[in-house]
Amino acid sequence: MDRRTLESAPTRITNLRGLLAIPGGAIFMAIGLGNIGWGPFAHDWFFVLVLLALVASFALINRYYDQRYGRARLSFAGELRNLALTAVFFGAGFIGGLLLDSAVDSSVSLFAIIFAVAMFGWYAVAVGLRLHHTLIWGALLVIGLIPMWGGLDDKVSVAWLPIGLAAIATGIGDHLTLARTYRLADDA
Repeated sequence: MDRRTLESAPTRITNLRGLLAIPGGAIFMAIGLGNIGWGPFAHDWFFVLVLLALVASFALINRYYDQRYGRARLSFAGELRNLALTAVFFGAGFIGGLLLDSAVDSSVSLFAIIFAVAMFGWYAVAVGLRLHHTLIWGALLVIGLIPMWGGLDDKVSVAWLPIGLAAIATGIGDHLTLARTYRLADDA
């Protein structure tokens, strides 16, 4: 294995802890369902319970990764780079997408489109695009481009649902990539 591959391993191990995206994506979906007042999500207490359960599951999944794969420590410069990339791309997806979609009356979902493009960018720069990233975020991009969003009362809240599903699906793909790439000796 060459030096560059070894030096980039901590970043890949950190960014491919994909099962952590499952509670994250579920939070996105809970936000959307809560905002549109769907079923039990119409009650604030239910949303809080779901949020607490998802935070607890995040902690358990993180513990699993620490025990299974160890904790990869990024250099200070690596942590800064990762933080900056995350702030730029997720900030563009979340803040830019939400603000633009809320301000512009459009038949497409600018939130879903901008979020998908931001995720393409983040994966391309931070991890390296893989087939599952392209398929999942490409599907979200296509969903956002379908001219069906204009008639919705709260298209931003509805867009949280496919964004959450895409995050969960990507997380599963990332975890499988991590497991294949860094197969443990006792697994072989």
